Amino acid sequence: MMGKAPQRHTAIFFMIKPDGVSRETTIRKMIEPLTTVLARRLFDPVDMHRIECLYAVHKNKNFYPWLIDYFREKPVVAYLLSERPDMVCQNGFYASFLHLVGDTDPAKALPGTIRNLSPDSLEKSLSEKRALRNLVHRSTTCVETLDEAPLFFWDYIYDKSKVKGAPGVLGRFMAQAGEGLFFEERVETGLKQYNVLSADETLVCYQDCRGREGDPLEQGKALVETRVNGRRVIKEITPPSMSKTP
Repeated sequence: MMGKAPQRHTAIFFMIKPDGVSRETTIRKMIEPLTTVLARRLFDPVDMHRIECLYAVHKNKNFYPWLIDYFREKPVVAYLLSERPDMVCQNGFYASFLHLVGDTDPAKALPGTIRNLSPDSLEKSLSEKRALRNLVHRSTTCVETLDEAPLFFWDYIYDKSKVKGAPGVLGRFMAQAGEGLFFEERVETGLKQYNVLSADETLVCYQDCRGREGDPLEQGKALVETRVNGRRVIKEITPPSMSKTP
């Protein structure tokens, strides 16, 4: 059991870009004194839809096409990080981690920061009309983490006391519809969006029992245990029984 999920403000989405993948060992050693790795995933090559969503804020900027092309058919390593329990960050976890990553422009990044490892510069990338190679991406606020982390970890289970077994086709569908950072909270809010749980029901346990990843949604079935007004409720759910809230 992995225990209770960390508070949202202590989690950060972090991604090693294609030009940094070969230096992952070095980068990992640099972040370990400050962070605990909750999850790591290699995407080789990365799904371009994830990248387009991640950088949607830059869609109308001149460098956007170069940025997207830079990721095409290349690997990235995505991380979900939390603050180490034995660390006390004087300026807060986010500020300390952003300082460790360094300036967006590697030429301005301070010695000892991750981006200082890159020989590239913003000036050089603009003159050569290509994406800046600054090794990594990081969320800068808890709001950004809640937007960005689910693009890569929406099916990640943190609290195994609430989720039994691996996510199946129905659980993944609910997680995509839901909100939050971890699989169990996304499933719970997804179930409420589809009227499977009432507004006052609390998820106690979820288990996919039919339908694996890649199967048609119609094959999905799950067992859900909830608590409402102190009463324990166990029910079996299948996709045809769902009616999404307007």
